[in-house]
Amino acid sequence: MKKATVLSILVGGALAVVLPTAGHAQAINLKLGHVAPDSQPYAQAAVKFAELVKQYTGGDVQIQIFPNSLLGDQRDLLEGLQLGSVDIALTSSAVLAGFMPKVQVFDLPFMFRDAEHVYKVVDGPLAKEIYAGDEAKKMKVISTWENGFRDISNNKRPIKTPDDMKGIKIRVMENKLYIEMFKALGSEPTPMARGELFTGLQTGTVDAQDNPIGQTYTSRFYEVQKFITLSGHTYSPEPVVFSLATWKKIPANHQAAILKASAEAAKFNRELDAAQQQEYIKKSEEKGMAVTILTPQQKKMFQDKMTPVWDMFADKIGKDLIQKIQDTK
Repeated sequence: MKKATVLSILVGGALAVVLPTAGHAQAINLKLGHVAPDSQPYAQAAVKFAELVKQYTGGDVQIQIFPNSLLGDQRDLLEGLQLGSVDIALTSSAVLAGFMPKVQVFDLPFMFRDAEHVYKVVDGPLAKEIYAGDEAKKMKVISTWENGFRDISNNKRPIKTPDDMKGIKIRVMENKLYIEMFKALGSEPTPMARGELFTGLQTGTVDAQDNPIGQTYTSRFYEVQKFITLSGHTYSPEPVVFSLATWKKIPANHQAAILKASAEAAKFNRELDAAQQQEYIKKSEEKGMAVTILTPQQKKMFQDKMTPVWDMFADKIGKDLIQKIQDTK
């Protein structure tokens, strides 16, 4: 089969990546939206996913990719899935949790020991339990990609202890758990859509934000932030979520091909993200950011301050699910 050419088109003043059809009369054309810039690892994985889906379905399924919030912020994307105006979305757990409460388990501070622990959970039987209720919300979660462990950047001062966060206005996702987590540090959490964040930091509406360092760098937050602390306080997955109506229209053989493509894209995503971590640290420093790497003792101070938030959400998430994840070796 002739290799497809990746095209770029302007949508709303920004680029959307499009993998063109191969002339199949019955081709299924799907729209995939996310909020990251094209250079971010999971954005690159989306392109890989589309290429693999086209290959494994013989061109019968085609995916158009709309990055950079072109189809709206994450809540817009998820509501679009329910309405059928969006076919596939990559979204944070913090926003998805507004539809599926158990997903908040990802956002519990210091829930996961390391990346290996995460993968054993999301690639195993516990994933079904975490995403329980997806179909009742007219969605279908098919895989868990990666954004990474979240770190804190700010414009005020180096963050080395929890006390350094006092009084800092930090942008958080629209999620009560994140609000309470940063209140526990004495900061002032401010919910804000991802698409508004750069301007919010630039104008001083907020002083700080938390994202994996890859997201922070590729979003060019170094232009409006002076300091970054590698806190790793929560793991940020990037679930691949289909509109349930769309998923049901796809023939079973193509569903299987899509699941295979998504698993391979997840592996690609994780390997790319891991390979780039040190590079992002170096590049951030080269752009003038002061990078703070916490000692184990300093990290424990954050853990002691933030993990009491678990008790506030344990009943909603499920104490048994939390325990199962902790017991996963």
